[in-house]
Amino acid sequence: MPEILRLSAPLAIAQITSISIMTADFWMMGQLGAYELAAGSLGVRLYQPFYFLSLGMLSIISALVAQAIGSGRPENARRIYRQGLVLAIALSVIFMPPIIYGPDILVLLGQAPDIATSAGPFLIYTAAGFPFMLLFLTMRFFTIGHRRAGPQLAASLFALCVNLLLNPVFSYGLFGVPEMGLAGIALATTASYLAASLLLGLQIGLLPPFAASRPYHNLWRLDLAMMRQMIRIGLPSSFLVASETGMFVAAAFIIGLFGAAALAAAAITNQIAAIAFMIPLSLSQACAILVGQAAGEKNQQRVSQYGWAGGVLGAFMALPLTVLLAVFPEFLASLFLKTDDRLAFQTLQLVVPMLWIAALFQLSDAMQIIFTANLRGLNDTFAPALYGFWCFWCVGLGGGFIMAHYLSWGPVSVWGGLALGLSLNAIMLIARWHRRLTAVRQGRRALLQASVR
Repeated sequence: MPEILRLSAPLAIAQITSISIMTADFWMMGQLGAYELAAGSLGVRLYQPFYFLSLGMLSIISALVAQAIGSGRPENARRIYRQGLVLAIALSVIFMPPIIYGPDILVLLGQAPDIATSAGPFLIYTAAGFPFMLLFLTMRFFTIGHRRAGPQLAASLFALCVNLLLNPVFSYGLFGVPEMGLAGIALATTASYLAASLLLGLQIGLLPPFAASRPYHNLWRLDLAMMRQMIRIGLPSSFLVASETGMFVAAAFIIGLFGAAALAAAAITNQIAAIAFMIPLSLSQACAILVGQAAGEKNQQRVSQYGWAGGVLGAFMALPLTVLLAVFPEFLASLFLKTDDRLAFQTLQLVVPMLWIAALFQLSDAMQIIFTANLRGLNDTFAPALYGFWCFWCVGLGGGFIMAHYLSWGPVSVWGGLALGLSLNAIMLIARWHRRLTAVRQGRRALLQASVR
């Protein structure tokens, strides 16, 4: 446990710093007004599926780098990093067009045309920053795989400072800059990720242990064998991450059918829950790295110890988060709203019960992300992806839709469905982790699946 805590603590700080950028964006939207918050959050929900598909694909970099180091083949870390950068650019090229044409997609999904149109300028500037977001992710996972959180923490703090400085300047039009509203928030975020990518990329090129592998040597040289293995392992991970986050995105679209206040309430609830999620997410990243390195060393005992210890720590961390969301929902929600806004009271009435439900699923959310990471450390990504699709979309989203529309329980019940999906997925993943370790001990399964050569 101490090793997991030592690694996860700086990761948690970096994760909270990173999500603070989006939190600052949502706060700024709320200061512009609840309607602007609804439009901006709708834009965020539009581009998030593409972001999380990419994140899932790139997240395997940390485990693969840890496996390469654990197996005594550090030269593979450079190959993984180099192909990760290429993959990030390729994914950006694929996903930028649908982000730019997001308003049309939103209208096709049944969202109010006026709100969708208001999100248009925001999405254009978001698309411009999308390559920098993915490049920064690649660099983060590479440094995490080396069990070094300091460089990405420094870059994240720098990005947050840039964002906090530029958000009001671009949004309100300070110091002679044209007033841009929602578009200014997206431009500030784009500048933040550009700055973070430059700083973290520079650290990787100059600082040990990264610089020792000459990470930018033959940068654009394609390594097809490595790329194929990364895609084979990364696709199920990408599908899984997209299934979970897509559940929340689709839930926002369903809730958006109930009007601007419901959409703003869902945006606030989702962002507060996302901040709480950073703690178990950091534990999961630490587990993926430590399990992956132990697997690369072919040390079954340490694989088991790291995996189960991560689960226990996740359960302990979930308790104070549950209490916080359950006891202070109104205070937390009010931080994102202007008291004199015409939709503030209506929005607050919906946020409070949504946050109570979010409090209930803190434990299951922690368990499912940690045991997903444990399995990813063994390159076991296909079955968890199937579990995630069934639990998140069929049980979670399907149940929420039925409760909200067919049973007429309203937008809050959509979050009840999400809680069911997360809980079922956690149970299934813990069971698979147990079966996998048992099969390895009995000699029926290899410790690693499809290890990188």
